[in-house]
Amino acid sequence: MSETLFTVIIYIFIFIFGIIVGSFLNVCILRIPLKETIVSKRSHCMSCGHQLAWYDLFPLFSYLFLRGKCRYCKAKISKQYPIVEGFNGIVAVLCFAISGFSAYTLKNIYTIVWYTDDRFVWDWAATVYEDIIVVILSSILCSVLIVITVIDWRTFEIPLGANVTIFVLGVVRVVSLMLTDSRYYKMKCVVLDKVPTFLEKVNANGRWLEYFIGFFAVSVPLAIIYYASKGKAMGGGDVKLMAAAGLFLGWKLAIVALIAGCLYGSIIHIIRMKVSDEGKQLAMGPYLSAGIITALWFGDTIVKWYGSFF
Repeated sequence: MSETLFTVIIYIFIFIFGIIVGSFLNVCILRIPLKETIVSKRSHCMSCGHQLAWYDLFPLFSYLFLRGKCRYCKAKISKQYPIVEGFNGIVAVLCFAISGFSAYTLKNIYTIVWYTDDRFVWDWAATVYEDIIVVILSSILCSVLIVITVIDWRTFEIPLGANVTIFVLGVVRVVSLMLTDSRYYKMKCVVLDKVPTFLEKVNANGRWLEYFIGFFAVSVPLAIIYYASKGKAMGGGDVKLMAAAGLFLGWKLAIVALIAGCLYGSIIHIIRMKVSDEGKQLAMGPYLSAGIITALWFGDTIVKWYGSFF
């Protein structure tokens, strides 16, 4: 089997897994605003309340086979279900594709590293481990942002649990980064015949600091705006969202995310005000989420492009 064909098969599985996760996202979107459990309660029709069988719950396909209607009461099923499921599948594929993930990546999870003391070391962290961790965490981040987008669009409120989830993803990324850097630093010390101190092992090359600063870089100015305006100019959920996202992205990409989100919000909402007589109040969560995804996928390129002017 060629690497190209194997890569396509991998992406098909990623898409299928993405739409399955998308089905769970729909549960979160519907139940969180209602303060209902998202774990133990069985799925049911929102019109007649009938519990759905397992064959009613195939992501995307059940909607198509049932022609968008409940099997039991024939009420129309919201188009949100297939849209969220399909969109999450596409986003999951894009997360992997934009990162360059392929069959070649899987082949090189184990890399032989040559040292000056003539030793071969199997280093599972070399070149690909960190990338795989980041792309998996990024996919989860995008799924959470989809939940935030739909709920905030409808209710003007970002669930605290969603922001906490993004914060946890950020912590996992930073810890993983520190472990990887520490591993390489210790290997470097072996080559230099140096005994690293505990602080040197923890700090390694200091990349973690960029993400630690990212937690405060955008959220602190937004918090000042929030308290100065007494919540009229900025919501508390938006502040928490950018703090958690900043920890995941780092301070440079957090700034890119904020600028992109504000641009999206300004342009799209002005158009909505002109076309549909929308009021001045807008939910910033969807636009900030779009900005975060933009920074996640294209932020490094944007930063390099901006830096080329100096």
